[in-house]
Amino acid sequence: MSISLLELIDIMRHLSFIHYEILLIMEKSLRRFEYVPLQYIAKKVRIKPNKLEEIMDFLLKYKLVKKKQEEYIGYALTYKGLDAIALRSLSMYGVITKVGPKIGVGKEGDIWITYFDNEPRILKLYRISKECFRRIRVYRYYYMPNKVYSWYQLAFRSAQREFRALTVLYNAGVHVPKPIARSRHAIVMDYIDGVELVKARLLNPLDTFSKIIREIVKAYKVGIVHADLSEFNVLVTRGGEVYLIDFPQYIVSSKPEAIKYLTEDLARIVNYFRKKYRIDPNDLKRIINEILKEEGVKI
Repeated sequence: MSISLLELIDIMRHLSFIHYEILLIMEKSLRRFEYVPLQYIAKKVRIKPNKLEEIMDFLLKYKLVKKKQEEYIGYALTYKGLDAIALRSLSMYGVITKVGPKIGVGKEGDIWITYFDNEPRILKLYRISKECFRRIRVYRYYYMPNKVYSWYQLAFRSAQREFRALTVLYNAGVHVPKPIARSRHAIVMDYIDGVELVKARLLNPLDTFSKIIREIVKAYKVGIVHADLSEFNVLVTRGGEVYLIDFPQYIVSSKPEAIKYLTEDLARIVNYFRKKYRIDPNDLKRIINEILKEEGVKI
């Protein structure tokens, strides 16, 4: 049975300094071992293996680690173990003080409401599944086909990339959630009180369309193409503002393939408004061309 994040919070109250020290040692050893030998952990924490096994059984019980005992007794960190490390770090640095409900499951991660005192924030925990891993192999330019990547490396790198993209975009005035902090595979950002475009009831679809296109073009001008934009990763607020989200797969504008991905992003948004609101595609393309001209962008 899987453990929810709220259950994990309760478990974390029972973790001691030595538990976290072991989890951190295992995290640092992920690139070296698939399963970290018990003897190796014992040497690092200076605890006898038989005593250490009792501590490991506690972590095993709550699925923070998993165990194998074929050629040797070894342990591997799980996503829940990594969650515990990241949450502890974010809590210690005063980024979040409380975890609320899960509000979504994306292609690559789980989305939670968290709080800093009474201020709502979004916590995104990356989860790289086998299906997602195959998708990354196909189209992400930062994936090297001949290199072996672990789930940890892919989750870590996706969080790192999205945080970097949000920082660049937010600082440039593009409408994205404000990035607040990152720890391992977790990022914390401002909460946007809005709904996905696909769920929004638009009073003025053309106005919303224009706003989305302008944000796409602004992002391109500062070096970032979303590369997977659709009606599912645009948020619309009650006041009619739009925000772009989900950037781990972004392409830098200087890449040769950037125009291709930019064109595909624009095409998906055009198709959505054409089908949902029965708008003449020529009117939509005219708006795109006007915005491109205003922003001085040629594609």
